[in-house]
Amino acid sequence: MRTAIFVTARLKSTRLPMKAIKPIKGRPMISHLLDRLRLVKRAKRIVLCTSPVEQDAPLVRIAKQENVDYYLGDPEDVLLRLTKAAEHFGVDTIISCTADNPFVEPEYVDRLLDFHLAHQHDFSKTEGLPFGAFSYALSRPAMEKACEIKAERDTEVWGGYFTESGYFRWGTMEVSDPAVRWPELRLTVDTPEDFEFASRIFDELYEPGRVFFLPALVELCRARPDLVAINAAVRQKPGKPIMVRRDTGKDDSAARDADWKSLAKRKRLV
Repeated sequence: MRTAIFVTARLKSTRLPMKAIKPIKGRPMISHLLDRLRLVKRAKRIVLCTSPVEQDAPLVRIAKQENVDYYLGDPEDVLLRLTKAAEHFGVDTIISCTADNPFVEPEYVDRLLDFHLAHQHDFSKTEGLPFGAFSYALSRPAMEKACEIKAERDTEVWGGYFTESGYFRWGTMEVSDPAVRWPELRLTVDTPEDFEFASRIFDELYEPGRVFFLPALVELCRARPDLVAINAAVRQKPGKPIMVRRDTGKDDSAARDADWKSLAKRKRLV
């Protein structure tokens, strides 16, 4: 079994422009996420999945600086991008997370992967961790099937294809440990308030060259309601509902992926 961690990242955000590369403690935010993902024991390959759009070129430079792989795929069809990246790198099982989430907890990435494989799921998710500390696990055949059945190109939010379409075997790993269970705590970064909150956490816990873990973060936030209040009023932007194809014809995913590969080569980003 070949397993890899895929980090979805683009720089098109409007609520917080260029958020993935905004500096925290002198480093791009995404670099702190990569530090955490390097501690995952069950998956050693990390792939930054972005696009060949020129705006996203800084992400490619960071991937090279951080010595992680990268893949340039469809800018809007995130599910297709991840699927083609899995095919490109020959990966069977994917751990998916996004650059919006600098506090993904490596221990629970390993636990989720074990849960996913033990139950032979197509898709697995975690519930109970703070919002933004989790990841997802997927099998490549299920991703390929999801690309066949979807009737929407904008798949920035794609989990519903696995949990709502009825085509896939999926499950939820519940987290009960009080040291980390706090699903209402918002650790994702999508707004200026989110970024301020993340920066303040780093002010309190970060030591250069060391990763701090989720129990310490949760303990800090329970003791400091003033920190939690920084982004407590932010509401998560709702995703678009899924759209499933009703016909039996093939979609144009392969053709569109070839188009973006051609663009990537013209931009000299691969």
